[in-house]
Amino acid sequence: MKKIIYILLLFAGTIALTACMSSDKPDETLIISEPPIDSEGNVVIQPATISFTWWGTSDRNIATNQAINLFEEKYPEIKVQGSGNPWGGYDTTLVNQLGQGNEADIFQINYNWIYSMYGSERFLDLNLLNIDISNYPEEEHAPLTVDGKLLAISLSETGYIFYLNKEVYENAGVEIPYDDLAAGKALTWDWLIEAGQKIGENNPNKYALGRLDSQQAAMLMFTYLSQITGKNVIDENNQLNFTQQELQMGFAFLNTLRNNNVILRSNTLDTSNAGPGNPNWNVHFNYGGVMTWNTAISEYENTLPGSAEKMISVGMFQQNEDDQLGMYKKVSMAYAVSRRVASSSAKATAVKLFIEFMTTDPEAIAILGVDRGVTSHTLAQQELMSIDDGRFLNTLEWQGHNIVQSYFNHQVSLGQNLYIHPYYEHDSFRNVYELPIEKFLLGTFTGTQAINDIM
Repeated sequence: MKKIIYILLLFAGTIALTACMSSDKPDETLIISEPPIDSEGNVVIQPATISFTWWGTSDRNIATNQAINLFEEKYPEIKVQGSGNPWGGYDTTLVNQLGQGNEADIFQINYNWIYSMYGSERFLDLNLLNIDISNYPEEEHAPLTVDGKLLAISLSETGYIFYLNKEVYENAGVEIPYDDLAAGKALTWDWLIEAGQKIGENNPNKYALGRLDSQQAAMLMFTYLSQITGKNVIDENNQLNFTQQELQMGFAFLNTLRNNNVILRSNTLDTSNAGPGNPNWNVHFNYGGVMTWNTAISEYENTLPGSAEKMISVGMFQQNEDDQLGMYKKVSMAYAVSRRVASSSAKATAVKLFIEFMTTDPEAIAILGVDRGVTSHTLAQQELMSIDDGRFLNTLEWQGHNIVQSYFNHQVSLGQNLYIHPYYEHDSFRNVYELPIEKFLLGTFTGTQAINDIM
């Protein structure tokens, strides 16, 4: 507990220091002048060049650039300088750019970056652009709003769920109850454990799931504990919500999974952090499943030969087949805007048009599909559903989206709020729980040692 309090005091001190530094500056009230209007009452599109940066795979880069080209065709007065980047190092680069004041006009973010990157100081309040968010679910932008400032536009929501390579299960004689899944029933943890035992009997090098990294193992354990307690990881007072006794239950459960061939007994058996590129996943087929964000499953699909026939979404394993619990959810990614945009009416108008185009234009929606997740914008989602060619509704991303939303809404009806706290993915807090879990997975820490370190 001392460690978590120390970390939170560091957060508070840093925020206080930032506030003091900000108070030395003159008051910066951002006002965007109204764009010119023609004789028929239409906005006059003034020439402008805007920049846009994002991270993603080559598929996302291709689709995004196609959408940019279409935007420039529709609005020839506006030029868009697009920059697609790999995930690795993107956040560090963005932090440096924000510090130097040379960030792109529009930049893709993870929602917790609003807090870790001091978005209330550095991101434009999108209310100033009058972007319509009325077609989104009422609460979707609450995590993106600080002190009344809308600091980003949500592109999708996401949650951790399980996907299986059914070929690994069926080859081991494990029957997957497809009819029960279709009827909305969940697979249980007991089913998974029995599957691991059977898969291991046939081949001790094969696992029901396989290798988990520290983030996946943490989310699995916290999910299991939330199913039992109804608790979020971090409480309303920004403190670790699980007791030492509850963490003991969680680590004991991870041990049960290790002892029954569900996950590796020790990550020293496979030190690869390649995830989708791990040969045990896509070459040797030793790993029967993966726990990942529903918005990231395409990475595993793209590397698994015959994935269209092999992979199935099974949602979240439960204590009982009728349960729908333990579903953590967050805004997957969002678009934020530089405060510099407020200095130019022409640029502000161009940015507004571009964001609305990328999130609501029917042609753009068809191009971008579900690569950034399934949009919650009502009209945009209806547009995707109307394209009845199997490109979207049959994807594992969309199936996972439906599961995440269904489970989360059920939990809300029970008074359980498992929305992922923005501190959960902050590097400082991640070190509190991930480093001990990593040592546990490698076998250098027992569960008790890991718990003591966390507490």
